[in-house]
Amino acid sequence: MDATDKQAVFAALSYLLTYPDEEWRQERSEWQNLISEIQPEHLQERLLAFLNEAEAYSPEELIETYVYTFDFGKKTNLYVTYFNSGEQRERGIELLQLKDLYQQSGFQPTDKELPDYLPLMLEFAAVAELHKVKDIFQKYISNLEELKSQLLENGSIYAPLLDGLLIALAEIGVKRTVEP
Repeated sequence: MDATDKQAVFAALSYLLTYPDEEWRQERSEWQNLISEIQPEHLQERLLAFLNEAEAYSPEELIETYVYTFDFGKKTNLYVTYFNSGEQRERGIELLQLKDLYQQSGFQPTDKELPDYLPLMLEFAAVAELHKVKDIFQKYISNLEELKSQLLENGSIYAPLLDGLLIALAEIGVKRTVEP
């Protein structure tokens, strides 16, 4: 996976894992075109599989599925450090470390989300230096594997996205803790 594909993959995953509002739906075809250009193909297939399945949902059903999956699921939320420490004090330290890393890298995230919000982390990964992306995701790879496992167990349409993320991370050298 070259630098252009890295950027496209992480940007696409960030988009696909955000709340599927009206703007999300309007941008869908543009993202589908971008994803169709991604290499390797087995990664492209995971992302397109999600888009194809999501197309079968009405806008309301997709929003309901998203909210049910990520907003109400303690084991399937998109706050990556939550898997380590839940609401404990240690999580605050991890959040500050992430925020500092973003700022040191010249990345200015919105204050609307916590720094460990996976779509925000992926937005950072799309523009950051490779070694910083590897470092940050190596620290949380087991959390992402657990999220994928929970999504698979629940039969979620979002499972292929986490599978794609894990494939992309392996492609850039992030070592997985369990075999797929």
